[in-house]
Amino acid sequence: MSYEGYQYRALYDYKKEREEDIDLHVGDILVVSKGALLALGFPNGAEEKPEEIGWLPGFNETTQEKGDFPGTYVEFFGRKRISPPTPKPRPPRPLPSTSGLARTDSESEGFMLPDLPEQFAPPETASPILVKVLAAIECKGLECPMLYRTFTAACGLDTKHFADSDLEPLDLQSLCDGLWRYLQDLPNPVVPIPVQSEMIQAAQEIKDPEECAQLLRRIASSPTHPPQYWLTLYCLIKHFCRISHNTSKNHLTVRDLAEIFSPVIFRLQPAR
Repeated sequence: MSYEGYQYRALYDYKKEREEDIDLHVGDILVVSKGALLALGFPNGAEEKPEEIGWLPGFNETTQEKGDFPGTYVEFFGRKRISPPTPKPRPPRPLPSTSGLARTDSESEGFMLPDLPEQFAPPETASPILVKVLAAIECKGLECPMLYRTFTAACGLDTKHFADSDLEPLDLQSLCDGLWRYLQDLPNPVVPIPVQSEMIQAAQEIKDPEECAQLLRRIASSPTHPPQYWLTLYCLIKHFCRISHNTSKNHLTVRDLAEIFSPVIFRLQPAR
């Protein structure tokens, strides 16, 4: 299993100024996933002008560090198929969305999002919050070409707002921010870390797509983990399928959705 990525070469030395930055040395080769740029709202082709993107979230192949680096210090070097990193070990690295600041606001108000097994239980098939947000997004944006093109760093609405309020007055951008925020605020990723390891191994070893898909379903729904994780993943997959049925209008392919959401569903790139 691999994803499309972009390579950059460092033109100047850079000494990191923040914990989430990475150092650069002239000649270093860095990799940024296509999904990361899509999540930041940059279209295809923007990757060739890193100086116009600003800060890029990536991986320094030379030093094996993950973090943010300035686009003005690098040049576009080419495209590369990249494999998702194994989830253990995984160096800390923030996503572009600064939900950590918003999460602090929620905590100061005494609200913290509970883990999935505490949000619902069978026969319910998903968290009421998630169902509510997805339904609102599908009502307003299935055919919208701007759907999931960008996520606002500080949308001003926390998860508690989505749990307690009527979503009808909210615009599509706020709803998309809400979904991203919800997935980031979960104490544990939708796909548990032990399951991630098994899924990555299966995808690497089994070449037949249908056989691989069947095995991935069995791994994800393993009884060794609470069913709420698998049910949540299945709920999201159904949502993505409904979006892909409108690809001709929203221009989002299955691969686009996978590259946009895999970092927050798998937490391969930890949330800020």
